[in-house]
Amino acid sequence: MKPFGWLSPPQIKPTELMVNVCLWLAAGMALGIGVAWLALHIPVVREWFAPGPVIAVLMIILFGGGIILHTLFERYSTPVALCLLIVLNLLTGWLLTCIFSWPGAALILGVTSGMFLVSAVIAHYAGSRIGGGGYYLLMVLAGLGLTVLVSIALHSGPPEWVGCVVMVLLFGLTAAGNSSRLRLSARELYMQEFTTVQACAIHGALRVWLNIVNLVFELLRLVIYIIDSFRFR
Repeated sequence: MKPFGWLSPPQIKPTELMVNVCLWLAAGMALGIGVAWLALHIPVVREWFAPGPVIAVLMIILFGGGIILHTLFERYSTPVALCLLIVLNLLTGWLLTCIFSWPGAALILGVTSGMFLVSAVIAHYAGSRIGGGGYYLLMVLAGLGLTVLVSIALHSGPPEWVGCVVMVLLFGLTAAGNSSRLRLSARELYMQEFTTVQACAIHGALRVWLNIVNLVFELLRLVIYIIDSFRFR
C-alpha cells in the first residue's frame, strides 16, 4: 500500500491523459516554429540554419541520440523527460528549417500542431464514446484535412505537401501504435510515485517522439538495404 495514500491524486482517466499528451505535442511543434522564426529574423542565428553539412550533423544527433535515449526511457524523471522533449522539438525545428526554409518548416510544424490541437478537442468532448481506432483515424484525417486546406490557401509547393503528409502520418500512426503503452506507462507511474496527469503526459509525448525517431531510423536502414540489394544484383 502506498504511504499517505489519502493524499494521492485521483486516478488518471485515459481520455484526460490523451488530451494532455496531444497538448504537449502541439506545444512542442509551436516551439519548433519559434526556432524557425529565429532563423529568419536574427542574422546571427540565420548562419546556423544554412543547408548543407549541418543537415547531416542534425540527423546524426537526432537519430543517434534518439536511439540511445529510447533505451534509457524508463529511467527518466519528469523534469528530465521535459528537457528531452524540448531538445527534440528544437532539433526538429532546426532540421526542418534547413531542409524547407522558414515558411515550409512553419507550415509543416503548424499543420502537425493543429492536428494535435483538434485531436485534444475531440478527446475532451467525445471522451470514451469514440473507440481507440476510431479516435486515431479521426486524428490522421484531421491532419490530412488541415494539410489540404492550409497548403491550398498558401499555394504550397510539392515539397511542403509531402512534408506535411509525412509528419501527419508519422505522428498520427505512431501515437496510435503507442496508445496502449501510454496508458500502461501512466498506470505504472501512478503506482510507483506521487504523480500527476501532466507528468504522465510529458512521458507519453516523449515516448511518441522517441518511437518516431526509431521508426524513421529503421525505415532509412530498410531503404539503404533495398538500394544495396539492387546495386549488387
